[in-house]
Amino acid sequence: MKKTKKALAVAAIICAAIATSILATWLSAIVEEEPPGIEAYAPANTDDPAGRQIDWDALPPEIVAWVEVPGTSIDEPVAQATPDAPNAYLHADAIGQGAYGTPYIDCEGSVDSRYVMVFEHHMSDGSAFADFASFIDEGYAREHAKIIVYRRKGETLNLRPVAVDVVNASRERLVIDQEAGFGKIVEGSDLILEEPVEDGQLFAFTTCSYQTRNSKTTVFAVWGYNAH
Repeated sequence: MKKTKKALAVAAIICAAIATSILATWLSAIVEEEPPGIEAYAPANTDDPAGRQIDWDALPPEIVAWVEVPGTSIDEPVAQATPDAPNAYLHADAIGQGAYGTPYIDCEGSVDSRYVMVFEHHMSDGSAFADFASFIDEGYAREHAKIIVYRRKGETLNLRPVAVDVVNASRERLVIDQEAGFGKIVEGSDLILEEPVEDGQLFAFTTCSYQTRNSKTTVFAVWGYNAH
């Protein structure tokens, strides 16, 4: 009986050691497989006279742009949605950073369209596009009046916010009309900061804002060919 107990004790120790070894190996695998942080793809380097350098080659091809709003937490890659899966990036993380999706351009347009709609979540920790919801405050909007879009093919667009609109998405929705004038698109917005120029691109950054159960805030920002 004593030998049996001793054998069981030794077996238990061996099993515990094996389990510990397996756990350590598993944890090591997790550490080794952890994707690089966003800063690995787009390090902030204000000392570089050429501006921010993004490692596009390390990013998947569906990432067509990068958006940054200095002084906020908005610093995100932007994917291009496709007609066969228009809402896929609401949950799909294109670069393996988390489970809250990826900012994405509506499938009816592209980063080169005259009118570009970009959607992303408003996370409770202040990440993703949460800070865009604060643009409804005019002081905040004017304090953060520079929105930078880096396009994959090399251009850097310095946008200016021109209007902010809050809607109940259960009753209203943004409609893409590439032929409409920018002034017509932003008219009726809750906050007008300036009249948009008509010769460039109009971006519409949209996120949840929770004034109602289904409120959305859209920040309209313009880039003009004569002012880039």
